[in-house]
Amino acid sequence: MEIFLKSLALSLVMSISCKVFFDTLLEKRRWRRGWIENTELLAFTLGIIIISMSEIPPYAIQPIRFTAVICIAVQIYYRVRFVQNVFLSILFCGIFWIVEILTISFIYLLPITGISIQIVEESVSDILLLCLMLLFHFKYKGKTNVMSGTKWTRFLFFPVFCMVIIIAATMYPWNGQGGNEYVRVLVLAGFGLVNMAAFYFLWDILVREAEMQNLRLGRERTQNQMNMYQSMQENYERQRRFLHDYKNQLNCIQGMLAEGKTEETMEYLTALNGSIRMNADHVNTNHTAVNVVLNQKYSYAREKGITMTISVNDLSSLTMGEEDIVTILVNLLDNAIEACEKLESNKVIQFKMTVEDGELILSIRNPVKEPVKIRDNRIATTKPEEGHGIGLINVQSVVQKNCGTSILRCEDGWFFFSAMIPV
Repeated sequence: MEIFLKSLALSLVMSISCKVFFDTLLEKRRWRRGWIENTELLAFTLGIIIISMSEIPPYAIQPIRFTAVICIAVQIYYRVRFVQNVFLSILFCGIFWIVEILTISFIYLLPITGISIQIVEESVSDILLLCLMLLFHFKYKGKTNVMSGTKWTRFLFFPVFCMVIIIAATMYPWNGQGGNEYVRVLVLAGFGLVNMAAFYFLWDILVREAEMQNLRLGRERTQNQMNMYQSMQENYERQRRFLHDYKNQLNCIQGMLAEGKTEETMEYLTALNGSIRMNADHVNTNHTAVNVVLNQKYSYAREKGITMTISVNDLSSLTMGEEDIVTILVNLLDNAIEACEKLESNKVIQFKMTVEDGELILSIRNPVKEPVKIRDNRIATTKPEEGHGIGLINVQSVVQKNCGTSILRCEDGWFFFSAMIPV
């Protein structure tokens, strides 16, 4: 019973460390039954207990077994690609074994018996790992975009290399006797410290690259804002010119009526009404930023021969920042227009933006020339020439920032994007 309680306590500590590590890096899956999300810690604990209570396999199999259990639980509870999951699971297990090696190395230098070493080592290494994961969480919390894209694959060799060396190092028994044993302890301790330093610097590189991505997103938002204000200024100047022209038109109509030219006046008014309709705004949502972007993109799509249907309602209650709204709308509509430009027919964009039951419902649907591959709710390509891949990462970042959810689909030659964001 004592052994079971000890295994349970250590398994719980290890599970918390595992949960903290993956919570820092990955986004959790959303389940219709919310209680499933709360079973994550239980799943990690059960998996680790099964490992600790089962028969010990050969040294080469131990890391593989531990990594597989972690990988399965992560795949269930987090939104992550399989290769990315394997990378992070191996990385976590590598960190765990490095901490364990460092702990063993220092404990073997202490004047205690071999039996005490095993008891102390397990407890100390698990507690140190938890402290390390908590420090990691507080330092990098909120930087889940570090693992976005494929740049992290450049460092895929690092955890695999660490695991191979660790397996080789642990295949020899620890007896604490002989002068060579102390040399071995120092070598392993040095290996562990070097790997921890390497992990820190490699992770720092990924964080800096993620920050560069945020800077690019910030520049895009600034440019979108500038374009929006420029469009508003152009609309204002155009309305001033129209007002000046309409004064002249009214004087002309007055003169024609004074001369009794009724039929000519009616023809003139018909042409004038057509001109007014061509230059009038087509969308009014009671939200300035939305109006500017939608009217601008509607006019641009019409010039390109693209039919754009828009469904909106009163959006005056939106509390989302204008820069976020512009980022979402500009990227979605630009991608849809670009996709339709590649088509020879059926150039249609269906757009919806409404506030319903306290949530912003946003969706866009357009045909595509070639199927868009979607994996884990992301476009499965990094090629800049793929229209739908450009800007969608920024869109999803804005949606997540505002506590919303989004879905991507491509079915029967149509691309779909939909999002729900709390108002």
